Amino acid sequence: MTITHNEIAGMTIQEDIERVEQHIREIEERIERQRAVITQAEENGLPTDGPSNFLWFLKEALSLSRDHLARLLADEFRAGDSQ
Repeated sequence: MTITHNEIAGMTIQEDIERVEQHIREIEERIERQRAVITQAEENGLPTDGPSNFLWFLKEALSLSRDHLARLLADEFRAGDSQ
């Protein structure tokens, strides 16, 4: 018998999908705010290295979260096929 992550965490796959979708929306909002921070810094002649590095980090987190969502959706699809 195989125990899935969702069984250990006590979440259904749909709840996990919803949680990751919310996380993606939050990261997308943070990216937009960070772009505004960079634009404002540029307009004021301030350094943008720190804010640009953080923007890169946010984009990486978004990419990983989208990959995670794709895996969850594939798991959900496979689970539907086996029923």
